[in-house]
Amino acid sequence: MMSHAEIRAEAITAADQPTIESILATLRPGVEADGGTLELVSASGDTVIVRLGGQCRGCLQAGETLGLLRRRLMHALGKAVRVLPALDH
Repeated sequence: MMSHAEIRAEAITAADQPTIESILATLRPGVEADGGTLELVSASGDTVIVRLGGQCRGCLQAGETLGLLRRRLMHALGKAVRVLPALDH
């Protein structure tokens, strides 16, 4: 596990995009199995915004999904990352 000292405060770059998409792809089957959808909206600065759709919209477990995504991104990128839901209801 990565320690806090190894997490850098750096902006997300275009070079990070494939890693972000890859991690979303690993989470998508579990989300889809529960009747939901998971889609990248944007990634810039220190923030990744995703759209949770289908059964995930308003689900009590949506926060858990966002937290898991955040942890996986921070581990893979070695950067501090915020993961937020798209607010386009």
